[in-house]
Amino acid sequence: MLNKSIAYRLSIYISIAVIGVFIAFIVIFFFFDSKNITNNIENRAIGLSSEVSMQVGKELVATQEITSNISKQIIFYAQQDQPELLISGILKKYQFLNAIHVTLDSVVHATYHNYFGFRDQDSIQFEQQNFEICNCLGEKQIMEEFVLNKRPGWSEVYKCPQNGNMVVSFYSPIQFQNGKNSSIVGWITCELSLKELNNTINKIKIGENGFAILLSKDGRYLAHPNKEWIYTKSIFSVSDDVYDKKKIDYKEVLNKGLSGSLIAYPEFRNNEKYWGYYTRLKEIEWTLVIAVPYNELFEPLYHATLKMLFFSVLGILVIFFIISYITSRLVEPLNTVTTQLKRFSNLSGEADISTLNEVDQVSESLNYLKSWYKKFKIKQSQDEKSNQRRMEDLLEASEIQRSLIKTDFSEISKRKEINLYAIYKPARIVSGDLFDYFLLDNEHLLFTMGDVSGKGVPAAFFMSVAQTIIKSSATLTGVNTIVKKANNELYTNNGHQFFLTLFLGVLNLKTGVLSFCNAAHTPTYILKFNGEIIELAQAHGLPLGLYFNKQYSYSTITIEKGDSIILYTDGITDLQSENKIHYGNERFVENLRHLVGSGPKNIVDSIEKSLETFEGEAEQADDITLMVIQYST
Repeated sequence: MLNKSIAYRLSIYISIAVIGVFIAFIVIFFFFDSKNITNNIENRAIGLSSEVSMQVGKELVATQEITSNISKQIIFYAQQDQPELLISGILKKYQFLNAIHVTLDSVVHATYHNYFGFRDQDSIQFEQQNFEICNCLGEKQIMEEFVLNKRPGWSEVYKCPQNGNMVVSFYSPIQFQNGKNSSIVGWITCELSLKELNNTINKIKIGENGFAILLSKDGRYLAHPNKEWIYTKSIFSVSDDVYDKKKIDYKEVLNKGLSGSLIAYPEFRNNEKYWGYYTRLKEIEWTLVIAVPYNELFEPLYHATLKMLFFSVLGILVIFFIISYITSRLVEPLNTVTTQLKRFSNLSGEADISTLNEVDQVSESLNYLKSWYKKFKIKQSQDEKSNQRRMEDLLEASEIQRSLIKTDFSEISKRKEINLYAIYKPARIVSGDLFDYFLLDNEHLLFTMGDVSGKGVPAAFFMSVAQTIIKSSATLTGVNTIVKKANNELYTNNGHQFFLTLFLGVLNLKTGVLSFCNAAHTPTYILKFNGEIIELAQAHGLPLGLYFNKQYSYSTITIEKGDSIILYTDGITDLQSENKIHYGNERFVENLRHLVGSGPKNIVDSIEKSLETFEGEAEQADDITLMVIQYST
């Protein structure tokens, strides 16, 4: 061996070392990592159960969120006599829901106080009454228990008499917020169809021949590949041959929500050996069981092991010949360096390095990298210029928008009948808030205050369109007519599904009569000369841009000399301090009360200073707009 060449000896030594590493790896893999391999296989099966749990949990969580959302919106829709629009729309959208029950107390001002929407094959049926609507005695008893507890929760499974489906309901009380106080004024239940839930589970692919079942707290099948067993059989009715009942106590598993694995031989799968995993769903006291054929889990491991042995032996032989070939030709490290450098240079496909000379390869590769770096710097410079142009365009858009917002009040202040002042503070470069005022004739002043959903450039464009439409519609008679036409125009041109809350008023400068229409905007306040504050809390319709040809009503009030009209957007009341505390309506009204007898500019400046002090170092999250109109005649 000592008399052999260095290349020969090097190839022998390296080959022996590589062979030793391969053999050691194979021995360690088989004799010391078998348990880890098994754990990995089980983790894979557990991962499958997590996927199924997530899919089932989506429908359970969705049912809870839907119930909560309806409880927050139903009072508004009930007062607008449009509960069917909300309930039927949700049933159409979410196919896994079977029915929705709503009961409101008599303290809620609505035409009807009991609503029931349910799925009847391919159609949605809706009922509304002033007495309790209940399908069956079992359901009524379950709901009465939840109403007494006054807490959201899931019911036991019961049968829907309308369509024969097995369902489970989620209950939630309906809270009514009155200032800081809240009270329960009704309840709502959403029924989740177990038929749809079973279809969802059966559609999930669990390996090639795996399946999933869902168990209730008392062990009955809620979802099963054999649909005839659903709610007619339980896990306790299976024979002793299916699983070892001495090792698995399903009563304890169901009651304590345990997780674990088992070996089972399902009857409906010809008693084939299955590996199973059971776990409690965190959303509800149900247990999910997934089962995968044992061979399907572990046979790939056996095949992979055989392949690894085959390729290991093959790899040892290939490596031996490669090392012998390389060392025999005494290839220096420069070969490796030039190969890697050439490969890197050819990543983009632009470099064409065809020479086999290592020195030339290095030179051409370095020239290419130099050229590539120059191109990169040029592109980087172009990107910076492009970003700068976009920022300049955005600033120009802000300037254009500000030019549409009136900030010079000297002209209107020449009128002896009124005095007016306002502030306008966008949260971003451009804003979605809207305010405007102009004389319809010598005796009537029209003014608006609005808030567009969303922020940024799209909301700002929508605001500008809305402002233009309102001005063009101002020739119509009646504030509600103006709002209705503006709504129809915005709906027709609303490609981004924005909506606008709007307060529009027309003040008779001679008589002091104020006609106004509030389309879901924040209430306007009248600061009386004697210190009294009147809240114009009437709601005359939905926000603009959502529905076509909606009807809007209006109200009137007489303004006296010295009274001030306070209009604002929710950016004031929703303003948060550094401690995440809202400025709120009460603080706003209390500050207004201390400004009785002050002029509009003093009122606006005082409120603005109060907002800045309250906000501190916190970042402004929403647009802020405030306008004060004082009647002087």
